Amino acid sequence: MSLLEARVVPDRQGRGLSAALLQAARAAVRRLGYDDLFGPVRPTGKHLEPHTPMHAYVTRTRDDGLPEDPWLRVHVRLGGRVVRVCPVSMTIPGTLAEWREWTGLPLDRSGPAEVPGALVPVHVSAEHDAAVYVEPNVWVHHRL
Repeated sequence: MSLLEARVVPDRQGRGLSAALLQAARAAVRRLGYDDLFGPVRPTGKHLEPHTPMHAYVTRTRDDGLPEDPWLRVHVRLGGRVVRVCPVSMTIPGTLAEWREWTGLPLDRSGPAEVPGALVPVHVSAEHDAAVYVEPNVWVHHRL
């Protein structure tokens, strides 16, 4: 079984709800008779370091051995194991006009562009009037 999305709205974050969501998903999967739950995880702190490669980001741990990233840490605390990085989890192509509308950024030069909230830079091609965002994620396995 695979998770699709688990989200806590910003004004409710920091209250332990992410762990409750994941525990509820694990329980539901067990009730359905499955032994394995996979999660394509979007690490919540990665957007603060868009130029850090995902594989380097996910291997960072705190002094207690748990992942540095808060969402990965919730998974590991509940028995999840980081399996691997998926380098191409989501791709969002668009014209420069679309990307300007979506981001409010000028995006007038070719090359990588940092976009608030993005895990990696957006690739801009002014010559082709296009930009594309290719987001990685991390696969986590929960053996139930």
